[in-house]
Amino acid sequence: SMEMSKRFATSAFVALSLLLGMVTPNIAHAAACTATTNSTIADKIANGHAWGSHSSEFVAGTVMAGLAMPATPKVTTIAEFKSHILTTMGSATNKALTNGRKAYWWAATGTFVVFDPNNVDCGTAFRPTDGKPYYDRQV
Repeated sequence: SMEMSKRFATSAFVALSLLLGMVTPNIAHAAACTATTNSTIADKIANGHAWGSHSSEFVAGTVMAGLAMPATPKVTTIAEFKSHILTTMGSATNKALTNGRKAYWWAATGTFVVFDPNNVDCGTAFRPTDGKPYYDRQV
């Protein structure tokens, strides 16, 4: 009957909604950053995709936006990368972004760091090809 079909559809919708309600937060939680201090955030970023994607930008002498990466700080290991990210996060040049993110800029090394609490890597770090204008554009 029509009444039975409607009741089944409603029950199925309620069951699916409950199921999704239980599953969705777990998916979101698994993909979120679990670090809470600058040190643990820097560690997550250094050990995330950023090193594999951007480590070559931190080699001494590598020019990005007309700025050669200085020999000091040396960034040749993940541990040194973490330290570099942490120093950048201590920069006076930083700003809040949308969605709980925060951007940091270290002019002397041309380093950009973004903390993203919604990302499992907790964000990223790199030397943008256009330098500070890249930082300035972030919202």
